[in-house]
Amino acid sequence: MDPEVSLLLHTAAWRGLRESQVEVVLSDRFNRQTDPTLERQIEEVWAERVSKEPWLFNGSKFRLHSFCLASPAFEPSSSESPESTLCSDSPHIPKSDCSEEQFQNIRLGKTESDFCGSDPLFDSDGENGRVNQVSSEQSVTQITDNPQSGSLLTLKLGLTCYKDYLGTNWSCREAELRQQGEVEFSDPLALLAQPLGVGGVLCTGDSKVVLIRRSQKVAEAGGLLDIPGGHPEPKVVCEHLGWAVKEEQINVDMMQPKAVVSELYSSVCAEIRDEVGFSASEVHSLSHSFL
Repeated sequence: MDPEVSLLLHTAAWRGLRESQVEVVLSDRFNRQTDPTLERQIEEVWAERVSKEPWLFNGSKFRLHSFCLASPAFEPSSSESPESTLCSDSPHIPKSDCSEEQFQNIRLGKTESDFCGSDPLFDSDGENGRVNQVSSEQSVTQITDNPQSGSLLTLKLGLTCYKDYLGTNWSCREAELRQQGEVEFSDPLALLAQPLGVGGVLCTGDSKVVLIRRSQKVAEAGGLLDIPGGHPEPKVVCEHLGWAVKEEQINVDMMQPKAVVSELYSSVCAEIRDEVGFSASEVHSLSHSFL
């Protein structure tokens, strides 16, 4: 196994989020911050990697800037749907106990101090349904009750690319970039690509979890065990909306938030189909998946 990834052996039961309960805010304001020296280093890292691993190719990815997770006011034992709340960037809103980096760690299966202190869909204040909070160095905005919205999770997304991911998050200078981001932008993640990933936890009828072994011809964790997964693709969203563009031409103005949310859900089904070997009809039964 990848030494930076741990298996979750126990998690609090939860109902998951339907596609209608997730919304996306797209803006180039959520892109990675740039630095001329860093951009040159990214190009150097990419050129070196491609010379040694010619199967690598660059592609546009969604960048996770931050997120807001609402606290539904409902009893876990209830069979009714939770009441919805909405994320807000209003200054009077208290801070969430989850950071954008921690949210990405959920996809990686990290545990212990890498996680938020509680399950936000179940560990709530009985009086008002708000999430119990713990301190976090890199916090994002918390939610307020808003019964007019059906969304429980709001993702703030920009764009990045795989080349930038290898040149920042996977760079030997990653710790240095965090320090630079903190000093220059008051955000340790400002200079990092932070691509949004998807992963599927498949449980069999006999209570087993399906793992795959990664190919050796990948840029990260080659030959190690993983859950089926990958990235939602901005290019797929553009194509579904009728845009015939190259990867480097993609921008957030070409996409619609609902189409991006749809890609979040459909992309993990596609990864399961391709990596586990399910047929198209079998994957169709996963179309009503939960996040």
